[in-house]
Amino acid sequence: MPNDLTTILEAIWAGLVTGAQDARHPFHTPVVATARMGDCDARVVVLRRATPDHRELAFHTDARAPKVPLLQACHTTAWVFYDPAGKVQIRAKGETAVHRDDAVAAQAWARTKLMSRRCYLAELAPSTPVDEPTSGLPAAFIERSPTAPESEPGFANFAVCVTTVTRLEWLKLAARGHQRAAFVWDADASRWQGSWLTP
Repeated sequence: MPNDLTTILEAIWAGLVTGAQDARHPFHTPVVATARMGDCDARVVVLRRATPDHRELAFHTDARAPKVPLLQACHTTAWVFYDPAGKVQIRAKGETAVHRDDAVAAQAWARTKLMSRRCYLAELAPSTPVDEPTSGLPAAFIERSPTAPESEPGFANFAVCVTTVTRLEWLKLAARGHQRAAFVWDADASRWQGSWLTP
C-alpha cells in the first residue's frame, strides 16, 4: 500500500486523466452530487475532461436539465469515483461553472462526436413528463446519427459543467486495514496540502 502523499496525489490525477480518455476505465462514469436547502440529488455522468494543472473536472449535459440550476445554486459539487479492481475510491469537491454558448462550450462541442451530439437534438427538455416511453429524439435521428450541419441546432442545448477542485480524498480498501488521505488546495501557497485520515 502506498505511504507517500505526493505519490498518491499524482496517482489520483493520473487516474482521472485516464478516466476521461478511456471509456472502459472505471473513473469514466463517476457520480456527481449536488445539494441545496431542502433538496439533494446525485447522478452518473461521463467524465469528459480532467486537467490537473487547472484542478478541473468536466462533464457535458443538456442545458435544460434540472441539474443545471442545482449546479448553479450550490457552492459545492461533489464527485465520487470508484475502481472496483483497485479497490480505490476518489472523492472530489469544488465549485462548478456551467458554460453555455461560450468559448468553453464551443471548444467542447467541436470535439463531440456526431453520435453524442444527437442527444442534444431532443425536442423536449430532460425530465419532461410524457405519456409513454421515449428517447425524446426526433424521428429522423432514432436510427442514425445526424450529419454535422444537422447536429448544429443541438448546440443551443449543450452545456459544459466544469468543477474547479478544492478538495480530494483517497480511500484504499484492504482486508488488513483501509487507508485514507485528504488533499486541500491552499490558494495562498498555490499547492495541495495533504494529510492522512482515519478511514
